[in-house]
Amino acid sequence: MTPVHSLHLLFNDARMATIADALDELHSAASDGRLRQVTTLQDAELLGWLYELIYTANETMAEIRRSQAGAEAGGPHIVRSSEAC
Repeated sequence: MTPVHSLHLLFNDARMATIADALDELHSAASDGRLRQVTTLQDAELLGWLYELIYTANETMAEIRRSQAGAEAGGPHIVRSSEAC
């Protein structure tokens, strides 16, 4: 049987700063009218990615808040069917 290797990524200040810096550079390019110099993505594709990033960030923050609320209440978080998926 082949051993299963899993990759564990570390999200630390440096890694989060890299993400923030990339978004800041993209914002600067958009503000300066230089998007074509920093990406080959079409505007619709870029907007799609940005909406996906916003959605994922919002969902992650909501999960963290739910986890904190569950920890403060002293119990596990019950996953509702509307949250599953």
